[in-house]
Amino acid sequence: MKRLYILGLTILITFSLASCSNQNNDELDVTPNQATLKQNQQNIDEAVSKAIKSQSASYASGETATEGHIILDTEHKNGMVKVYLIASYGAFGFENGIFTKVSGSGSIPTVIKFSQDKNGEYTLLEYKEPMDGSDYTDSIKKMFPPHLHNKILSAHDDYPDLEKQQEAQAEEYLKVIGRTAKVSAGYVEKQLVDIDVQASNRLFAEFTKDNPVLNDCPYWLGTTEKIENGVRYIYETSQSKTNDNFDLITFQKKNENGTIVEEYKYKIVGSEPQLVD
Repeated sequence: MKRLYILGLTILITFSLASCSNQNNDELDVTPNQATLKQNQQNIDEAVSKAIKSQSASYASGETATEGHIILDTEHKNGMVKVYLIASYGAFGFENGIFTKVSGSGSIPTVIKFSQDKNGEYTLLEYKEPMDGSDYTDSIKKMFPPHLHNKILSAHDDYPDLEKQQEAQAEEYLKVIGRTAKVSAGYVEKQLVDIDVQASNRLFAEFTKDNPVLNDCPYWLGTTEKIENGVRYIYETSQSKTNDNFDLITFQKKNENGTIVEEYKYKIVGSEPQLVD
């Protein structure tokens, strides 16, 4: 009986050790092969992100550049990598104190081609978007393999996801600069000036051509912000009344503590904006 007990104990210990070993294997996050695949995917994501941001010249500038992308498929051949994706670019800036998407794109089906060296580094070779208008569908079908056509032709459905990615990057930027503000990629409500149409056109279409401050001030009643030579300035457009009850439009450039750097006031007399000294 004693020998049977010892044998039984030995079997129990062996089983327990095997179970622990299996449990430890199960608790590992990834195998070496999975880790490599995960790293490769991360590298591709980073390369795609940089490629999308490199298209910023096509859009008005903002305070920081963001992007969103959904990779649908990749092809690897002879040191080349072709990525099929849905992409969106967004430049964020302050409007009325809200950090919002001031320029950028919606959901754009995109094909990006990279070369990849022996160290795994990616170099952008081609960035291709579909043609506009009536040629859109045909160009989509030429750019993308058939199994992606349905997904690509409904790319607009993925914009909320792309928008969230951009907002997350904008929030990270605010943390870096130590600023707290609402972040929204959506449209910021704006109140336009309430004056004669011809006077408004002259102020915001003609006068802005020759006056940098007017050009940087918003076309609505509110504020925008710009960083110039490392210094943040607030540009504000406001409307009030003169003592003789004419509309008065004021354009101000201020620093962060509210000190006025430059100011221009225009009295609206009929359709004529008159500069007030």
